[in-house]
Parts: sequence; structure tokens; C-alpha cells
Amino acid sequence: MAVDHVKNLIIDLHDNFALEQSSPSALQQQLMQQIKVHSHNLDEEEPITPNFTDTAELLLEEIREDHPKSAAIIKEVINILANMGI
Repeated sequence: MAVDHVKNLIIDLHDNFALEQSSPSALQQQLMQQIKVHSHNLDEEEPITPNFTDTAELLLEEIREDHPKSAAIIKEVINILANMGI
């Protein structure tokens, strides 16, 4: 299921951040917090927030050069969500 796949990718993203550096930059932490704002349980209403894809794209640009593995995971999440119509 796509939802489970995205959840696993987000877990992988957190793991990669932990492996790639001792602590994420302040901007990375801020962007990851913004991504968390967009998530909700399936039985809850969708939060009204800035566009999730825009937030993920910002994070992708921020980490692309220094963290290619994490960037690849974020890109995969963006692609899966786009295929889902999100």
C-alpha cells in the first residue's frame, strides 16, 4: 500500500539523517517539522497547511548536495504522492 510505503520512506529519511551527520541543520529540522504538520491519521481530517509538495521540494533542494541518499528518499516520497494525486 502506498501509505505504508511513504511511512517507511519517512522512517528511512530519519535514519539517513542520523547516519549522515551528527545533527540536522536548523533549516533541516524546521523543514522536517513542516512535513510532520502535513501528516495525519486516516481517520482525522486533513490539516489546512501550506502545500506538502512545496515543503518537500524545499527540503529536497536544501539537502540534495550534502545528503544524496536522503534526497533520493524525499524525491521518491514526492513521486509516490504525485502518483496518488497529492
